[in-house]
Amino acid sequence: MQKILVTGASGFVGSRFVERWKNEYDILTPSHAALDITDAQAVERYIVENAPQVILHLAALSNTWYCEQHPDESRRVNVDGVCNLARAALLVGAKFIFFSSDQVYNGNSESGPLCEEVAVAPENVYGRHKLEAEQQALEFNPGTVALRATWMYDAERAGMPVHANFVMNVARAIKERAPLVLPVREYRGITWVRDVVEFLPATFNLSGGVYNFGAGSTMNTYETACCYCEMLVGLQSGPLLHPDYERYPLHERNLSMSTDKIFRASGGAICFGSTMDGLRIFAELNGLVR
Repeated sequence: MQKILVTGASGFVGSRFVERWKNEYDILTPSHAALDITDAQAVERYIVENAPQVILHLAALSNTWYCEQHPDESRRVNVDGVCNLARAALLVGAKFIFFSSDQVYNGNSESGPLCEEVAVAPENVYGRHKLEAEQQALEFNPGTVALRATWMYDAERAGMPVHANFVMNVARAIKERAPLVLPVREYRGITWVRDVVEFLPATFNLSGGVYNFGAGSTMNTYETACCYCEMLVGLQSGPLLHPDYERYPLHERNLSMSTDKIFRASGGAICFGSTMDGLRIFAELNGLVR
């Protein structure tokens, strides 16, 4: 079986990737103690000793607020860690794939969906570091595949880590009958992690470059929540969802992405639907729709 090193294997995406593909690949899942990605020598030593054919780098500091407060730590993990792995991959001829983020687009105000070639100027530390990681990793290792991932969601599952996400926020609002305030001036795709995990093996054969990787959307976040609520069993969204017109006052925040490039590059193997398509399938499979 193809040997794959997965960093962040105990995290939200990594744990689900390992569960789904453990019988198809020989998957290495080192802990942070076994592989500190910020230590270049330790990374090189581990990669040479284990000789993976693919390095799937999913570990990151992804809390944007934390990165804003701790920019040095963010740089060590989200930039230096990526570059250390990109360099080490070359030593053993491994394919290097890592998660960038739709946050590289958070300074964009053009109407979407945005393609990978659009000029970007991220407005927060996390977005700037993800962009820098893309640029440096591709400079060191031109075969690098940088996947600009969206906000992801999943249902709570026993034994699987989960973080606050779109469907959980809506479910909590329903259960507690507590209003949920959502931005009107933000446009973004939101993706079921199941789809991300299913498509990841197809990224192993992509040429080096940057690719948008997630569900598309032309709706703002408030509209998406309203449409999702409308499909749920017996729910009237009006009292629960409140529009926030004040957030992002300088310009509309557009994180919506086109996935035409990755669809073409993968020969159609990677074909994300819309955010609402994913939410509809998720709700149906979880018995939530009318």
